[in-house]
Amino acid sequence: MQRDYSHLGPAKPPPLVERPLRVGIVPMPRFTLMPLACFVDFLRLAGDESDFSRQIYCSWDFLSHDDRPVVASCGMAMHPDKVFGDPADYDYIVVHGGILHSPEKPPPALYGFLLEAARKGVPLVGSCSGSFVLAEAGLLDGRRCAVHFSLAGTLRQYFPDVVPITDTPVVSDGNIITSPGGLAAINLAMFLVAEACGESRVHKAFHYLLGDRGFDKARATEELDLGLKCEDRRVANAIGLMRQKMYELCPVSEIAQGVGTSERELSRLFRKHLEVSPARYWRQMRLKAAKWLLLNSDRSIAQIAYECGFTDCAHFVHWFRRTYHVTPARYRRSHRAFGVR
Repeated sequence: MQRDYSHLGPAKPPPLVERPLRVGIVPMPRFTLMPLACFVDFLRLAGDESDFSRQIYCSWDFLSHDDRPVVASCGMAMHPDKVFGDPADYDYIVVHGGILHSPEKPPPALYGFLLEAARKGVPLVGSCSGSFVLAEAGLLDGRRCAVHFSLAGTLRQYFPDVVPITDTPVVSDGNIITSPGGLAAINLAMFLVAEACGESRVHKAFHYLLGDRGFDKARATEELDLGLKCEDRRVANAIGLMRQKMYELCPVSEIAQGVGTSERELSRLFRKHLEVSPARYWRQMRLKAAKWLLLNSDRSIAQIAYECGFTDCAHFVHWFRRTYHVTPARYRRSHRAFGVR
């Protein structure tokens, strides 16, 4: 039977206060949904008492050049609240990006809107790849920019006057604030709320978002391997790139370039911290992925070799047998014979 929960709502009307934080959010075509959801939900929790969701202390609008839906990278559509107007109506304009290689490009009207905001002194925020839009508008020249490590090389290539920062969740440089996306979107929301509303609003939202137990990293994330825990960020970032490019025929030199170093220096760092070469580490990563596919899929050996980035099937079989002392086909048969899937 359906119950009445209305008594759990607010018992009195909201206080008549001037909102200290007004945010205009511009999602790019194929924007990443999770970071945007984290960002907005933190504002929601900071904007009212309890979990009432009224926009009392924080308010936000989704902005675009027209009223057509903006589609996220996952396919979910977001309907704008307003079209571009006066950027001075907001305390911050947040450009939230997503897939850079999307065939759908930012609307030309956006660049004029951002330049007008800069002229009026409205702080601009680049979240995820939204920073690239700020850079395209010429607003990041000579500035530091928080960027995901996987995009740092691209940022250097196209915008050499911008200084990429890969180990900080929020970078504030003058009237520009940047954040790399992902869970750093929560840090970004904390930063804006703290600046406008004070620490008490941050603590309230943080408590509601993460619950009474707080954040337990060991429970919230899978155990990272030794390489990703490496104190040298070049090594950890290189491993992150290897994971992203595991299915590509990509040379180690490209990985080195992506983390801002040379192949020789990256090899030295891997041997120093992990006692293995980058090529061998990457090959082991590919073999582990292939091993999982052998047991958990019906793909052919040739298809698995292709998907895991080996040049051909013979090359895959050679390294698999050398590492696990059995051929891929026999490994699959032996485990299926015992019902192990």
